[in-house]
Amino acid sequence: MNIDKKNMKALEITGYISGLFTLFVAVIMILGYIQIKTIKPLENPSLTNLKEMYDSDPNNEDLKEQVRALDLMSRRAFFATQWQIKTGTYLLIMGTLLFVLSQQIIIRNKRRMPDKPDDEFDLTGFNKRKRMFILVSSVSVIALAFIVSFLLRKELPDPLPVVEKIVTEGISKTVKTPEIKEVPVAQESVETPVPEITQKEEVVESGTPVIQAEVAISDNYPFFRGKGSRGIVSSGTYPTDWNGKEGKNIKWKVKVPTHGYSSPIIWGNRLFLTGVDGAATEVMCFDKESGELLWTSLTTGVEGEPKTPPETSEDTGLAAPTAATNGELVCAIFATGNLVCLDFEGNRVWAKNLGVPENHYGHSSSLIIHGNKLLVQYDHFKKKSIMAFDIQTGNLLWETIRKVAISWASPVIASFDGITQVILTSEPSVVSYDIESGKELWNVKCMSGEVGPSVGINSKYVFAVNDFAKLVAIDPGENASVVWEDNEYTPEVASPVATEELVIVLTSWGAVACYDTETGELLWDHDFDYGFYSSPIIANNMVYMLDQAGVMHIVKIDRKFTIVNESPLGERANCTPAFSDGSIYIRSEEHLYCISE
Repeated sequence: MNIDKKNMKALEITGYISGLFTLFVAVIMILGYIQIKTIKPLENPSLTNLKEMYDSDPNNEDLKEQVRALDLMSRRAFFATQWQIKTGTYLLIMGTLLFVLSQQIIIRNKRRMPDKPDDEFDLTGFNKRKRMFILVSSVSVIALAFIVSFLLRKELPDPLPVVEKIVTEGISKTVKTPEIKEVPVAQESVETPVPEITQKEEVVESGTPVIQAEVAISDNYPFFRGKGSRGIVSSGTYPTDWNGKEGKNIKWKVKVPTHGYSSPIIWGNRLFLTGVDGAATEVMCFDKESGELLWTSLTTGVEGEPKTPPETSEDTGLAAPTAATNGELVCAIFATGNLVCLDFEGNRVWAKNLGVPENHYGHSSSLIIHGNKLLVQYDHFKKKSIMAFDIQTGNLLWETIRKVAISWASPVIASFDGITQVILTSEPSVVSYDIESGKELWNVKCMSGEVGPSVGINSKYVFAVNDFAKLVAIDPGENASVVWEDNEYTPEVASPVATEELVIVLTSWGAVACYDTETGELLWDHDFDYGFYSSPIIANNMVYMLDQAGVMHIVKIDRKFTIVNESPLGERANCTPAFSDGSIYIRSEEHLYCISE
């Protein structure tokens, strides 16, 4: 490629600017590294002093508000630092690539362009010097970029320091309660009879979309966020007051044998979780009433699975997606690409590998079932698609290729205009597909960034949101469009939940906001001590919100903020709870809890 002198000059300027820009960003990140080493945002001495003062005077409302306000500022500074590091890394890589590319083009063309035609031009020496310059400068800049990024990520403090007491109103009350029932983990599979389950016709709940077919047992929780994956528990009365350390209203607590971030699902007396031990992934089945581990089933050894597990981030891992069940079979998917289907005794019915899901965190999209269809959202670098498998045989019924970016959100089932559909969200669109054929029904371009939250729905609107993007209310249908939008409170992980009048969002820095579903008016907001990864669940006309420290904040579903209670688990938790038959089931970092009055 020949370039004239004018364009060559512009290219040289571009190279210089990109090089200086990359160095500037690296210097800023080095300064950030020094700042994090010297001034830790989550270890503010002023905050520590205030907390100590509050500990000695827990009834002082002014102190409590000061603690919350300063803690909120510290946490926001922490999450802002996270974003700056991620953005800075991308800028460094882009600047480096532009610099190297411009210098390469200059090298290839410079030798053809001596300043004067008659000048002797030392081509060999010129090329040698230039190549050495490019090599040294490029390697230095690239090394600097990655070293700075690595050091910053490594030195970033933990957003959830271990504390013995959480400064939240009502948590530190002492309650005399019976000892927690610790249930031993079974070492061998135990076969138990499965209750007979009869299917009913699909029904419509008053004021809400059509969801998964009801069954004879009314207290099932078959998917991530419950029936339809929409975060609504339509019946039953559930506890609002418990304490994991003191044992208050803890029916049982068991050690989960393997690690994972999948949430519990329930059918009848069976509770299912997924986990991973090293490279071995598995499905676990617990007795809902006693906490006894009934069986575990390995989900490895599938044809086509990778020899070594793919790399995932620490807060995703290989077992992040939540399983799904229809009362006869339980299906699970893992970041290895393995999709497996088991019966209720843990026997493998079928299994297949969908290809390793390539992304920089790991696969986290949960499964959902409608009729005989197992639905899989599989949005990754190589291919983005929504697939429907026959749950009995594993045969692919249909697959629709999606023109979107990678996504970690999960599918949601709803019915609008009499059409049962599955709704997915990712950059740049919220898209609805006909659940029978996979045909695209409507598409609204309104999202940006790396999408984690799934959509929320009521009988009229679809609510989609993503961090550093916006919250939108979509009027679905043939002419689907955005009704209103807001960008003040945007979750990173937690999905929104909606009633007919209110939609609630939870952020990773601890802020919770409630909006009017029709107008988008912000009705109330509140800052809690820790951020949220777990999605909110509505039950008892209240919203249950589990923060990362394991505290459940229970708030009335109302146009005014009214807190009902704040109940601590006593250990960290990021998974979304399950609700069934008057009990709440929570997976913490190490245990599974049954909370019941």
